[in-house]
This record gives sequence, structure tokens and C-alpha cells, in this order.
Amino acid sequence: MTLPDWKDIAGIFPSTAPPPSIVLLAAFCLAVIVGGLWAYRRYRAKQSSYADIETSAEISFLGQQDSFWIVELKAVLNNKGRAQRKIHKFRFDLHAIHADDPIDASKKSGGRVNFANEVAKGAFVPRGYAYCVVGPMVTATYTYVVRVPDWATFLILHCRFDYHPGFSHSMEKAVQVPRSAALLGRRYDAAHFAASSLQPDRSSGADAPADEAFATPSLAKLRELRDA
Repeated sequence: MTLPDWKDIAGIFPSTAPPPSIVLLAAFCLAVIVGGLWAYRRYRAKQSSYADIETSAEISFLGQQDSFWIVELKAVLNNKGRAQRKIHKFRFDLHAIHADDPIDASKKSGGRVNFANEVAKGAFVPRGYAYCVVGPMVTATYTYVVRVPDWATFLILHCRFDYHPGFSHSMEKAVQVPRSAALLGRRYDAAHFAASSLQPDRSSGADAPADEAFATPSLAKLRELRDA
């Protein structure tokens, strides 16, 4: 067959190639889809790097035995993000104030009250484990039970941890030590606390104005109260 014969055969079938405008529209739509997927993946990756963890620290007095309080320390991590978090170097330390300690402000901590006596320190992650994991939308509670000498009047708990990608976080909780284990079930505002604290006398001062100052008892009286 000659070339004119092939041209005649080709003329019988209409051309199936799309017009240039349709090709351009399809290429534009494809570019929009690819760009959208890339932007979404980048947004998810950026969101996963943000710190979306809410934290709190708690101190619970379980009871007394011998000359110690049995105390449960708690660290609560609420991962509100959508990415799993690995918690590294999950450490704590517990310090106390003695009834005879002066109430000093520490210059190293920017004028905060100085809890001079270290009671306990450790890690919430057991030995042999490099880290713990908190899944997305999960609240995890970590506990550690320590003993606290009965001479302590106030406690402060510091917790610290690191997590990917390069974040660090700390939290603290300060409490007053109850005077007796028999009073643990009472309301906090009605309980008797350790002798070094200044508590209003509700029985004799019930009619006193709310803004009236309470007298500060002497150190000797505080010791008598503690020893009673």
C-alpha cells in the first residue's frame, strides 16, 4: 500500500486525542490534588511536633507507721495530641520543711520558699526501661510510694521529663502535712495540720471579720503543739 492509501484509511477513523484545553485542565487538577496532599502531610507532621501534653502532680497521704508517713506521689500526663509521645528521663524529687526551719526565700529559684530537706528522689520509669509511652488522647498516671519523716510540716514535689522532639517539661505540687492520720478523712478546711502552720481558731474566732489578722504563735508554743 502506498502512502496515499494509508492516509485514506486514517481519515476513516476520527481522531481520539483530546483538545489542548482539556489536557491543561486535567494537569491543573492533578497539580492541585498533589499540592493539597503535600500541604496536609506537612501540617500533620508539624502538628505532631507540638507539645500537646497537659500535666499535674499530686501528693496523697496514705497513713502513718512508726515515725513516718506513707505517701503516694503521682504524676499525671494527658496527651491531648494525635501523636504518640515517648517520655524520657521521668524524674522527681521530694523536699520538706522541718518545724524548726526558718522560712527562707531561695535566690537560686527566684525568691521561692526554700524546702531545704531532701526526703526522696527517683524516677517514675522503672530501671531497665529507657522510656515510657503515652498514646494519643490517653491520660496516664504514674505513681511512686515513699516514706516521709513525721517531723515534716510542708512538702514540695518536683517532676521533670523529656519527650520528642526536644521538649522538656516540669511540674510541682506543694502540700501541708496533716497532723494526724485520724484526720485524713475530714474536709481539708476543717483538718488540723502540722504545728508550724498558722491555722485560724474556728471555735473562738467564728465571729471575727474575715480580714482580721491572726496572731502568730511563738516557736515554743508550736513545739508544744507538735509534741502534744
